Amino acid sequence: MKILIIKFRNIGDVLLSTPLIANIKYYYPDSNIDFALNKGCEEMVYGNPEINNIIVYDRPRIKKLGILSQIFEEIKFTRNIRSNNYDTVINLTEGDRGAQLTYFS
Repeated sequence: MKILIIKFRNIGDVLLSTPLIANIKYYYPDSNIDFALNKGCEEMVYGNPEINNIIVYDRPRIKKLGILSQIFEEIKFTRNIRSNNYDTVINLTEGDRGAQLTYFS
């Protein structure tokens, strides 16, 4: 089972979401877990043996781009997520950004 966990918030929020990973692995030991988060928060999950792939969204870099480039980067990021064909997506981020990514993945 391929699972994506999305947490687009700050370091502390990402840290508080890490027990979920252990619980998923406990109940689904053969699952592959990917974690999508904002740049600067990846240190909180880097080295976790239960995470197969860390997907980093570089929001500060993208915010500096022009509007068309921002849209292109959003589409590219979403396509990258979608290409992984996840069986389950767990969105831990409140708000529209995580909801949109969950819907399109």
